[in-house]
Amino acid sequence: MLKGDPKIESSLEELISSIKNSEIYRNYISASEAVGREPGLQERIDEYRRNNFLLQQNHEGEELLQKLEAFELETAAFRSEALVDKFLCAERDFVRLKQDIDNKMLEELEFSVPAGF
Repeated sequence: MLKGDPKIESSLEELISSIKNSEIYRNYISASEAVGREPGLQERIDEYRRNNFLLQQNHEGEELLQKLEAFELETAAFRSEALVDKFLCAERDFVRLKQDIDNKMLEELEFSVPAGF
C-alpha cells in the first residue's frame, strides 16, 4: 500500500530512521541485547510480562488492584534485578514512544472509530 505513494513511504522511512537513532530506542536495543546474553533471562522476563498481562485482562476494579499488589510483592525480587529492571524500563519507554506517535497521528488525521473499539 505504501508503494503507491513515494512521499509517504519516504516520510515513513525517515520517521523509522529517527526512531532508530533516538536514545529511547538505542536504550531498548542495548537492554534487549544484554538480556539475550543471559541464558534463560528472556524466558523469565516473558513469563513475568505474560502473567502481568493476564492479570490485567482477567480482572478489574478493586480485584485487579489487589491482584496487582500481590503480583508486585511476589515478583519484587525478580523486578529488582538490575538487568531486568533496565530492560523493562527501556521497553516501557519505547512502547510509550510508539503510543505517542500513534496517538499524535490519530489526533491529526480525521479517522472515525466506532464506539467500543
